[in-house]
Amino acid sequence: MAACGRALGVDKGTVSRELKRNSTSIAFGVYLPDRAQNLYRNRRKKCHSHIKMDNPVFRKAIMILIQTGWSPETIDGRLKQQGKDSISHETLYDFIYDSEIGKRDKLFEYLPRGKKRRAKKKGRSSKTARLEGRVFIEARSKEANARTEFGHFETDTMFCLGDGVNVIAERMARKVFITKLSKRNAAATTEAIVGRLKDEPVKSITADNGPENAEHKMIAAMLSLKFFFCHPYHSWEKGTVENRNGVIRRYLPRKTNLRTWTQGDLDEIAEDINTTPMKCLGEDTE
Repeated sequence: MAACGRALGVDKGTVSRELKRNSTSIAFGVYLPDRAQNLYRNRRKKCHSHIKMDNPVFRKAIMILIQTGWSPETIDGRLKQQGKDSISHETLYDFIYDSEIGKRDKLFEYLPRGKKRRAKKKGRSSKTARLEGRVFIEARSKEANARTEFGHFETDTMFCLGDGVNVIAERMARKVFITKLSKRNAAATTEAIVGRLKDEPVKSITADNGPENAEHKMIAAMLSLKFFFCHPYHSWEKGTVENRNGVIRRYLPRKTNLRTWTQGDLDEIAEDINTTPMKCLGEDTE
């Protein structure tokens, strides 16, 4: 293989991969050029066509999906599911982080985690905390699931231009708390949750699997509550707080500069939401 590579002007690894991919069992593992070409053509027919991001119509449609909050993997998967021209999620990440348009419009802020820089595939890993000792919502009480008892809360983090807020919503009354985070880490989230719920009759809290919830055991101990987790990628399992997030977005769009907002401003938003009648409460308020 090394000699063939030198003769062809390619690396020996290229020769090795060609032999592994295109040697045929019909000829007892022998490499036949015409057979190899047929194998290549058959594989090529199954490939999806790819449109480049320099297509303005396609680029605009993709940017709308990104700004809606879809991840590159979701966009790639949906296009393939619909049988449309697809684009690799890696190409989308390159567009978000490396292209002039992506940098200009700060498209990274619309990603689920909103990281300013993408973690390397190899070498240094992403700095995310491990969620040890998780208890999933199957163990949550029937009162919490049926919303027949006050004191069962859900929590989530919302990001705006790099800064974030912690959102807490009570499942039965839909009461909402919005707290400005000092930093985007687990310690700040713990401080926000404990500070908000220390005077509430709290029995349980449900969260997603984000790294900001790494100190869930500490929260459970400090507030004497049970801490539950949604299953990964099942955000609808904490639908109350997700619904409240949608309402809060009317006040705090993704491009909001939270540094100009005080905690008092956020409390006014929460008060406005909590005093708005809701159909699920019989047009009553929280």
